Amino acid sequence: MARPRKQRRERERALRKTVRAVERDAAAAPGGAAANPITVDSAAVVETRARSTRCVQCGGELDLRGDRASSTARGILRALDVVCRHCHAPRTLWFLVAPRGPN
Repeated sequence: MARPRKQRRERERALRKTVRAVERDAAAAPGGAAANPITVDSAAVVETRARSTRCVQCGGELDLRGDRASSTARGILRALDVVCRHCHAPRTLWFLVAPRGPN
C-alpha cells in the first residue's frame, strides 16, 4: 500500500499533466494564439465574444482584465486578457477585426 504523501504527489502530477494538455489544446484552438485569431467583422463584437467564451479548464465565466491592439495587413489584431471567475486561470484571446468590403 502506497503512503499518503506518495499518493497525493502522484495525483498532483497527473493533474498538472492534464492542465498542460488542456492549455496546449486551447492554444491551438481559434483565438488561442496570435497566429490563429477569431475573425470578426466589427470591433464592437470583440468584448461580447470574449465574455461569452468559457474557461477551458473549468467552464467558468471569464472577466476582461485588459486589451491591446496592433495593426496588420489583414486588419486589426486585438488581444484580450481574461481571467476565469471560478478557477482564476488567466488566458489571452486573440481576435482579428477584418471588416468585409461594401456590399
